[in-house]
Order: sequence, then structure tokens, then C-alpha cells
Amino acid sequence: MRSVWKVVLRDLRAFLIGSDPPVRPRTRLGRSLPTIGVVVAILCGLASYEYLRGNGPHVGSLFLALDAALIVAPIGLVATRPLLAWRVAWLVAVYTYLAVDIDQGTPWPWSPVQMLSYPVLLAVVAVRHRRGVLVWVGLSATLLVVGTVRSQNIAGLLLAVTAILVIGDQVRRRREVQAALAQEEERTELAQARRAVAEERNRIAREMHDVVAHHMSLIAVRAETAVYRIDGVPPAVAEELAAIAGTSREALVEMRRLLGVLRSTETPLVEPQPVLDDLTRLVHDAREAGVDVTFDPLPGATVPPAVGLAAFRIAQEALSNARRHAAGAPVHIALTLGPSALDLSVRNTAGDPSSGARSGAPSGAGSGDAGDAGDSGGERHGLLGMRERATAIGGTFEAGPDAAGGYTVHATLPLEVTP
Repeated sequence: MRSVWKVVLRDLRAFLIGSDPPVRPRTRLGRSLPTIGVVVAILCGLASYEYLRGNGPHVGSLFLALDAALIVAPIGLVATRPLLAWRVAWLVAVYTYLAVDIDQGTPWPWSPVQMLSYPVLLAVVAVRHRRGVLVWVGLSATLLVVGTVRSQNIAGLLLAVTAILVIGDQVRRRREVQAALAQEEERTELAQARRAVAEERNRIAREMHDVVAHHMSLIAVRAETAVYRIDGVPPAVAEELAAIAGTSREALVEMRRLLGVLRSTETPLVEPQPVLDDLTRLVHDAREAGVDVTFDPLPGATVPPAVGLAAFRIAQEALSNARRHAAGAPVHIALTLGPSALDLSVRNTAGDPSSGARSGAPSGAGSGDAGDAGDSGGERHGLLGMRERATAIGGTFEAGPDAAGGYTVHATLPLEVTP
């Protein structure tokens, strides 16, 4: 009970002396509303002045002008200070009832400008303020209606006031829910992007582990068997080779211990990892699937396994994105082997408009092909994954639309892989 009274008194204080929430308009019209309100107030002030001259008390023009200014003052405030505008309008309504004798033969003692502006004020207050404040606004409007309006019209006006406040409150609640949903979607998208990067890094780490483990195992085996394969190995050299083999095996154990968690919830990779020469098979499979692919292979080119794996995965992802986002568009894969790096370029032209697809592959465009070995399932963000693969071995990655309306993915992979 104590907390209830605390909330009630808080809302009452907000109704009496509280400020309006700040307005942050996003459109030009929203930024122009205060100016529009002032212009409308001036025009309504002129109309109220003329109305009071014909229907108000027989006093001087100065008093009529002051009365008209009081009547339209809330209109100029409603865009930025709706609750303050309602307080002013309520006081002016009481003043009009007590001090201004309007002879108009209507059931209410207010001018037409007041009767037209008060519903607008109530609606704006209802949209801008919380429900507890609206209860006090409704009570003040009820007190005003009951104290000044003829008895036979009280029920209709109270029904109108209630409807305005309820509808405005629902509009406010809908806006709050939509804003909360938008924030939640933004947080979800950010979390998905981070999760996609983490999954791709884990997958790269597993594949790099396989590559490094292969070479470390070769070092250990060659070092251990060197004394049997080579005649006349001096004892000191044999001891050094044994030490090299032992160090290699210790490194393998430590690597598997550190990266073992990456395999704890997934099926181990038992298939051989792709190399650069497997791009020919990838292109063949894409052509079998109906993709118009041109490719100039590099027969006999020798690159480190990590570079070949990264090139294969990037080309695979780019082909998948081109097929998904630029259906029917020709794709060209180009490889250039330099003295220090391998350049990979995958370009597709604009998609076929009749297919309903759009060209290019925007960030987060989805996962690779269904046959992507080791895919952990779930949505993967294509460009993020390709960038991670290139940077994981010290390379660079660029992707974006080109001047011809197509989309180009370009990666430079150094031949000397850096950690």
C-alpha cells in the first residue's frame, strides 16, 4: 500500500509541476511543428479576437486581445510542451467560465477555438506521457466538464475525453513496444554477427590446427626415422634429432589440448582439407548446378596448405553468394600467383531481373554451399567469414559492388603465412 501511494503521489507531482519529455524529431515536418504551432496560434488568436468582439463582454479592445491571447497560448505550446499547454488551457477554461461572459447560446462556456483545441491537447498529452499522469489529466478534465458544462451534456463530453485518452495511451504503448522490439532486433543482429565471427574463427582455428598438426607430425616422424634412413649419423646429431622429435610431439600435445575445446561439441573433421587444385572441382560442381562460371586455373602451382585452404573457402563462399544474390549472373574466378602472394578475384555481373534476385552479396549474406565441409550449422555471415579467413593468415580482403553493377570479391593471400 505504501508503494502504491508513492506512485500516486509521484504521478500527481509530475502532473502538477513535472516537465514534458524532450522531443527529438527525425523528419523535417517534425522539426517544423513548433513553428507551425505558433503560426496556427496567431491565426486562431485573430479568429478568437473577432469572435469575442461579437459574442464576448463589452470591454475595450486591449482586454479582448488579452483574452484571445490566453485562449490560443496552449496551441503555441502543444508541439513541445503538451502537459504545460494542458495546464494553461485548464486555467484559461476556468477563467473563461468565471470572468468572460460569452453569449453564444451553446451548452459550454468556451469559444470555438477552445472547443477545437482541447481534444488536440488531450491527445498529444496522452501520446507523450505515461498512464499515471493521464489519470490525473483525465480527472482534471472531468472536474472541468462537471463544473462548467450543462448537466445534459456532461456524459457525452466525458465519454469523448475518455476515448481520447485511451486511444492516445494505446498509441504511446504501441510506440514503446515497437521501439523495444527494434532495440532487441538490433541487439540480436549484433549478437548474431559476433557469434558468426566467433564460429568462423573457431572453424579456421580447427582447420589451421589440422594443417599445422600435419606438418608437425611430419617433422616428428622424419626426425625420429632419420637415424634409420641415413647411414652414419653421428651420435650427437642423432641425439639432436631425437630432441627435435620430442619437442614436436610436445607441441602437438599442447596444441591439441588448447584447441580441443573447439571439437568438444562437434564432429571431428575426418575428411582431407581442400587445397588450391580443388578449385577446379568446385567450379565443375558449380557448373553442374547451373552457374555460368569461367575459371583460369594455375596447374602445378605450389602454395602453402593454409593459403590453398583459404583461397578455396573464399571462392566457395563467393560462388554461393553469387548464386543466391545474383541468380543467373555469369561469375569469373581469377587467380594470380606472384612472388610473395596469391591474388584471388571472384566477380559476378548484375543479376537477372527476371529471377527476382538482386546482384551482389551484402554483408551477412548467408552461409556457404551445403557441401561446405565442417559447417557447424546455423546462419553464417558470408563476408565476415571470408574476411576472417584472409586476415587469419595475414592477408587482405575487399568486397563490394563495382561500377558495372556487379559485385567483386578480392583477396590477397601471402605465401609466407603469418600467425
